[in-house]
Amino acid sequence: MQWWTLVSGDCTASNQLTAGIAEIPVGADIPERGHTHDAAEIYYFISGAGFMSVDGEVARVSAGDTVFIPEGAEHFAANDGSEPLRLFYVFARDTFSDVHYEFPGGM
Repeated sequence: MQWWTLVSGDCTASNQLTAGIAEIPVGADIPERGHTHDAAEIYYFISGAGFMSVDGEVARVSAGDTVFIPEGAEHFAANDGSEPLRLFYVFARDTFSDVHYEFPGGM
């Protein structure tokens, strides 16, 4: 998985929001467990197809779909399609480093 931060107080003249692009390549491993963090998040899927798990609820996702992820919800996105799965993410935090991640299944 790759990330490109577009807006974050530690690299842009901004505050209150952090946003960027993430890409899950074709054939990427599907995690057994997701991750959590102390901030709500939004995913807007730009291209590709796959599925999203939020607190064990699984749904198909593709370009144009939006998913709200509550603070503390265990989640992950997976690519089972034929092209990279790209998404735009947003946190209500000044900087990306203000988002504290946890990996319940270990990592």
